[in-house]
Amino acid sequence: MTAGEFLLGLGNFPWLILFGLIVGALGGFFGVGGGFLMVPMLNVVFGIPYNIAVGSDLGQMCGMSTAATVRHMRFGNIDFKLGFLMIAGTAGGVEAGATILEVLKRAGNWTIAGRQVDAMTIVMSGVYALLLILLGQAMVRESLRAMKRSAGGGGEGEAPATGYVLKLRSLKLPPVVRLPASGIEGISLWVILVIGFATGLLSGMLGVGGGFIRMPALVYIMGCPTVVAVGTDLFEIMFSSGYGVFTHALKGNVHLVLVLALLIGTTVGAQIGASYTRKAGGPKVRLGFGALAFIGVVMVAAKLYLKLFAGH
Repeated sequence: MTAGEFLLGLGNFPWLILFGLIVGALGGFFGVGGGFLMVPMLNVVFGIPYNIAVGSDLGQMCGMSTAATVRHMRFGNIDFKLGFLMIAGTAGGVEAGATILEVLKRAGNWTIAGRQVDAMTIVMSGVYALLLILLGQAMVRESLRAMKRSAGGGGEGEAPATGYVLKLRSLKLPPVVRLPASGIEGISLWVILVIGFATGLLSGMLGVGGGFIRMPALVYIMGCPTVVAVGTDLFEIMFSSGYGVFTHALKGNVHLVLVLALLIGTTVGAQIGASYTRKAGGPKVRLGFGALAFIGVVMVAAKLYLKLFAGH
């Protein structure tokens, strides 16, 4: 069954809405837009081609992140100054990522294990797996340490400032900006722009809001409180995904029926997830995020296995 045949079946529309509800709740809770699970699941479970999954996921993500941003705004979880500065770096990264995806789409098939597999699947699966493994193990280890410190009377347990973080904060390459809403006295604008570009690149290429990189970067590299990082990340996703869906639509990678089904589910789910972020606390949010990253790795591995060995 092709992507188009599946999506045109009205009987499948409610299942896509339910799927969007679950992923939207995760996105609202972790501030990652849900895309780091959405895209591989659309490809693995529903058989939707990567380029369509990427473009359509960015479409629903724009709506979902808008709903979650409104919720986090009420809780005071957003550093608007930081968010707008991140947007400045993200725009160029989104366009670069979308261009890379187009190159991979035209690269044709590679022969692996005697099977013809499209280059786009191989490259993107490898990128997903590597990033998720690195992020997952780092966040699980740190959050467990933070929870132990908190249990021992060491405070709420926010991520400590590592030597790497302190070096970046001490990098006073002009211009230097102050971010009082995040408790950051001064940091080079170039650090913010580079993080924005890198996460924008992932957004344009992988169809994610960039949040599964940006949220940890805001916490561990810049030192933002977790709840502020979640809210600010969703605020930035609202703009980066909007630009991403525009540029992917021009390339024919957006399926409106899929966007609509996912948007209905994720909009409701995001409201539910955002309500529990502050209740859970920073360490528990980071622990859950790390666990979900490993789930993503398993899904990517399953997709590759099916591509390479199914039917042998």
